[in-house]
Amino acid sequence: MKRRDFIVNSLLAIGGAAFMGGCAKTQTVSDALPVNVSKNSEGSVVVRKFKDLSLPLLGFGCMRFPKKGDAVDVAEVEKMVECAFKRGVNYFDTAYMYMDGKSENVIGSILRNYKRENFFLADKNPIGRLTSKEDVHQIFAEQLKKCGVEYFDFYMCHNINQGTYNQYKDNDVYNELVRYKKDGKIRNLGFSFHGTTPMLEEVISEHPWDFCQLQINYLDWEVMNAKRHYEIAEKAKVPVIVMEPIRGGGLCNLSAAALNALKAEIPGETPASFALRWAAGKNNVMTVLSGMSNLKQMEENTATFVNYRPITEKEERLASQIAKIIQSQGEINCTACKYCVEDCPKGINIPQIFSLYNDYKKTGDRWSLEFYYNSIAEEERADKCIKCNLCKKNCPQSLDIPALLEMVAAEVKK
Repeated sequence: MKRRDFIVNSLLAIGGAAFMGGCAKTQTVSDALPVNVSKNSEGSVVVRKFKDLSLPLLGFGCMRFPKKGDAVDVAEVEKMVECAFKRGVNYFDTAYMYMDGKSENVIGSILRNYKRENFFLADKNPIGRLTSKEDVHQIFAEQLKKCGVEYFDFYMCHNINQGTYNQYKDNDVYNELVRYKKDGKIRNLGFSFHGTTPMLEEVISEHPWDFCQLQINYLDWEVMNAKRHYEIAEKAKVPVIVMEPIRGGGLCNLSAAALNALKAEIPGETPASFALRWAAGKNNVMTVLSGMSNLKQMEENTATFVNYRPITEKEERLASQIAKIIQSQGEINCTACKYCVEDCPKGINIPQIFSLYNDYKKTGDRWSLEFYYNSIAEEERADKCIKCNLCKKNCPQSLDIPALLEMVAAEVKK
């Protein structure tokens, strides 16, 4: 296929990330599509315009690849990528730290089997690890080599927040990366963000960004200022790529009360499909990233966008209702990104601990909390926290992780 024809017919998306299980019922694509969304070829996901490109409204986030033991299950990832291409999803989003540093190598090795003009690749500079401007260039060269490409279609300053902002500023990361954009090694330059609202206003206004990547989902719309962040990007005319649309799988695994509310309003809908459609319904969204972990998830989530049905006003109200139910349960707002465990000197399994606690808050099953908590290796449990606060520095959700670990440990002792 000629590159011109391919671009006209589809594609492009960016990844960040979210685990999910089960999605998408089969529907007919509505004629009343949102702004700039259009049907693509038969069997392909719907697309949205970005500059002179047509981007798939669903992108493949490469943060949560399937694993066999401690290794990435490359064979399964290959099947997922093949399915993605067949359904018009050719936007792949990776990062320096994903999958313990293996994500770039894995997706790069698989994409070598496809023509470079037939896919779009996004990567990110790990600004939290920079010690000098030279690091920006050393890491960029390393990423090109690991991914086996000569340029990135989308490239980001990764995870700008309170803990990384000074490194981003002190190393003048934007202007260092602009040099690669001028050389054609970066086609579109943006940033991913997990900081405060005033910080976002400053970052987004000081440079002419091509796009930004924000955590947008119907729960964070209510509890994490996601609505305000989206509005800031929209006002600045900076297109948004959505990460964590299902909040690390949390919006796929709803409590009975939340699930009943969804089923009463939309009997055939799955939680994951509902969350994805909700995020895609915002007009300034370029694409919605999904960090799928097996072929089944790829098949189901692409089906949501092949048979795309726009979110309605009634469904918007339903999303707000479900968000309020979730808030009332007292769950921890963890997305299981695992950034917190990277520097933990005690090796505490923070995401698993918080996941068990959230399951308990959904079900009220104290026995399960105690049983599964005690199945965690003793040295990885919450009570081993020494309150060094390195996890707090790395947490994109700004959680007070040591205090929350103490809370979970106390709950288990009850």
